[in-house]
Amino acid sequence: KLSYVLLAPLFAKKINPKIVHAVMESYAGGALWLYKFLGGKAKTILTLQSGDLDMSDKRARFNFWPLKSIWKFVYKKIHTSSEKVIAIGSSLATRARGLGARDVSIIPNGVDFNEIDKILNVETIPRRIISVARLSAEKGLDYLISAFKDVKSEFGDAQLALVGEGAERARLQKMVADQNLYGAVSFLGRLPHNEALAEIKKSEIFVLASLGEGMGIVLAEAQALGVAVIATRVGGIPDVIEDGLSGILVRPKDPVAIAAAIKKIFRNPELEKQLSANALQSVKKFNWDEIAERYDVLYSKF
Repeated sequence: KLSYVLLAPLFAKKINPKIVHAVMESYAGGALWLYKFLGGKAKTILTLQSGDLDMSDKRARFNFWPLKSIWKFVYKKIHTSSEKVIAIGSSLATRARGLGARDVSIIPNGVDFNEIDKILNVETIPRRIISVARLSAEKGLDYLISAFKDVKSEFGDAQLALVGEGAERARLQKMVADQNLYGAVSFLGRLPHNEALAEIKKSEIFVLASLGEGMGIVLAEAQALGVAVIATRVGGIPDVIEDGLSGILVRPKDPVAIAAAIKKIFRNPELEKQLSANALQSVKKFNWDEIAERYDVLYSKF
């Protein structure tokens, strides 16, 4: 990753494009700033994706001098050195403007509805809950597992499927064993995108318990598949879910609230249908074709 930050700007200068577009404000954003610093002449665009960079837990890593001062300087430069900044959600746009970025637009990530259409005939498994996320601390999966234990006490046939891989896998598996949930919680690992979509479609409820999120495109994919969604009220998630209409929003780090939302849907099949029907309408705004047209206009202006 560090070599990328150094080598990508040199490569960009060598091929001399009209536009250099960096996606992600960490390593790619650092490379874009260095490209400008080294005298790169192309127009530059930065797309912001990382909601977890706003989490206090992550920022705490830089809360000592001189690292804190260096990080603040670099972070500001990454957000302000490009001619154009694109945020995938409103919270990221607010962050960029707060750091001094001048030309900021919101263009979300999109859903491939052609891929969604291929999955729609998959049969739903009653009482199945799913989450698709990296097995990392910022995804809040330990709170979901705690919530599931509560749900399981009322709905004995409930199942929880976790799709994803990451450093937290061993700890989460131990948590499942310690809470006597072995057999009810499945770790499916990292799956190809179409297989992950099929697993979502098999489920009644999709839960994203993130502690920070730029947008959460997987929520929009679940909505497009007709699955009821529950997620934490953080970052750009409220851009995807209108609470009580196209899904349910809960406080982060609150397994009681997550469990209550799951049980509310399980107890009320009509609510599940209503949430899904509303979401199928609202999710249309994430069509990749329309989003691609917006990028086409943006590139053309440059």
